[in-house]
Amino acid sequence: MKKLSFIALAIAAAAVMSTTANAATGTLQFTGNLTAASCTVTPGGDASAGPGSDILVDMGSVSFSDLETASPGRGSVGVAVTDLSFDVSCSGVGAYNTVVMNFDPQAGTGRDASDSRLLALATGGAAGAAIAVVDNNRNIIDMSNDPEVRAALTVNAGTGAGTAKIDLAAAYLRTTGPQTPGAANGSLPFVLTYE
Repeated sequence: MKKLSFIALAIAAAAVMSTTANAATGTLQFTGNLTAASCTVTPGGDASAGPGSDILVDMGSVSFSDLETASPGRGSVGVAVTDLSFDVSCSGVGAYNTVVMNFDPQAGTGRDASDSRLLALATGGAAGAAIAVVDNNRNIIDMSNDPEVRAALTVNAGTGAGTAKIDLAAAYLRTTGPQTPGAANGSLPFVLTYE
């Protein structure tokens, strides 16, 4: 009996080894650049500075009846928009001419389940709406596609200091499902990179 078990085990091991032997292999080659560039973002418009590097955006109290409806064909927003204006001040950016604001919705409140272009509201509050982040032309910035916003850096060649302006806005949009009034909060982390 032990001999049969050993033979079965040897056959199973040979099958696993032959599968492993046929697997493709490769190497991850990482490239990049570390920089001494450092920027601060000063909020303007309807935003204000919060604790640490947080930016507080007061969207106000808005009725569901005043909201536009999110739909696949809707690419812009024009109602109940909260203006955001960010002044970016940098040091050590002499070699760069662009600042990129990269958003990470999944590290915040996530993407809306019914429309992944939109930022989901925090659980435990209002439902039936989501937050659209829009560019300065009021076009929705698609949260489903690793979104980013680019701005030209104006750099002082002598000091290496740079400035940029990023104009955005945000608005609530009605989504599918029942409309439940309540706190309509969301969070959207961002990171600045340089090119």
